[in-house]
Amino acid sequence: MHPLRLLLSFLVLALFATRATALIHHLEIREDTREAYFIENFGFDDNGFLNLTVTDFKADPPVDFKTDVVGFVIARTQQDAHRLIEENEPDSCLFNVHFDDPYAKKVRLESKNINFAFSIPQSASAFYNVYFTSCLGRTAAFSYNLDLVMSNPGPNYLSVGQSVEPTIYAFFFFVYVVLLVLWVFGYMRATSEKKKVFPIHYLMTLLLVLKMSALLFHALELHFLKSTGHAGGWGIVFYLLQFLKGTAMFLVIALIGTGWAFIKPFLSDRDKKIIMIVIPLQVIDNLALIYTEAEAPGSEGWITLQDIFRIVDIVCCIAVLVPVIWSIRHLKEASTIDGKAAVNLEKLKMFRHYYLVVVCYIYLTRIIVYLLERSLHLRWTWVSVFVVEVATLSFYCLTGYLFRPVADNPYLKVESDEGDADVGIEMDEMGEAGV
Repeated sequence: MHPLRLLLSFLVLALFATRATALIHHLEIREDTREAYFIENFGFDDNGFLNLTVTDFKADPPVDFKTDVVGFVIARTQQDAHRLIEENEPDSCLFNVHFDDPYAKKVRLESKNINFAFSIPQSASAFYNVYFTSCLGRTAAFSYNLDLVMSNPGPNYLSVGQSVEPTIYAFFFFVYVVLLVLWVFGYMRATSEKKKVFPIHYLMTLLLVLKMSALLFHALELHFLKSTGHAGGWGIVFYLLQFLKGTAMFLVIALIGTGWAFIKPFLSDRDKKIIMIVIPLQVIDNLALIYTEAEAPGSEGWITLQDIFRIVDIVCCIAVLVPVIWSIRHLKEASTIDGKAAVNLEKLKMFRHYYLVVVCYIYLTRIIVYLLERSLHLRWTWVSVFVVEVATLSFYCLTGYLFRPVADNPYLKVESDEGDADVGIEMDEMGEAGV
């Protein structure tokens, strides 16, 4: 796809994401044959408010509203992971499920247009999960428009556990501002002849700028979502920056892993293949992310896109580890070369440390955080966001420290420019030979 068309597609998806993000949803279901599915959930505080409006409900074959049971079920849970649809057969009638919870609601459709609203009582705060269910006992294709508005007192259109997230993102924005200033004036403006700034260091600086900017616009987006229920144009800018930041981060990790600029001034054909795999996967990953943010979970195909997003994200993480493993093997072999053993052993040790850092970062942000956010109480869901940002900040700091452009950095120590190029060529030849 042409880069300009790709960018336009990305911006269109981002525009739709800003319309659907937060808990004001307009969901259009067309000829959906699912008999039961999860639509959306929200972490309500006491005195929160839910309004559900259905218009133009149709079924093929038609339903008799007097005898046929079709409608919505609203059930409470204390953790986001506990969803009724996962505890029952997908084709089961949720109206037949017995609820011990007095605050569970069953909203039966009695006409093609209905409106249901209720306020959360005192001491009834929880995740409220909205489901569609059909008890026809036969296959039917349903079409309807659903407007779903959920808010806490204020009004606050973010779940109770998400209310502090704008502050968290704003805080880390200022942290990255300080980090950027220290990086630029401490390392990038190198005055000593022994200091050498490589092209990869400029990419690392760009990554910091993109990460800092994404945090700022995400904080602004959530602020307006919280107060008005709509992100306006802030969401478009955020998704664009998030896309650029994600691509830049994986690109930096892959380039560092290949030893580009540090160990060898070129990329081998195999290195280029890794880069050409990572970048398209990041594009797919970010497009899937925007779609899942733009649509409610009740949209047909949403779960499939969510699974694709997670799988592609993991594949990207594995792909960027491959060059690091290659460089470790290359340096281990190159350390036996006379005259360069000490330098290459130091680089080998640093690459092993970096490999562990990348693995820990991926494991924490892709697996541990996922399990954490699925088990947190509704008032503590912000903890998973905080953990991700702390882990990302630590990863950026460690990467910058390990590969900083200073004279005493063993990764940058070479016997001479010519000698360093020789090492790179030798390593590349060994890699192509399958060492």
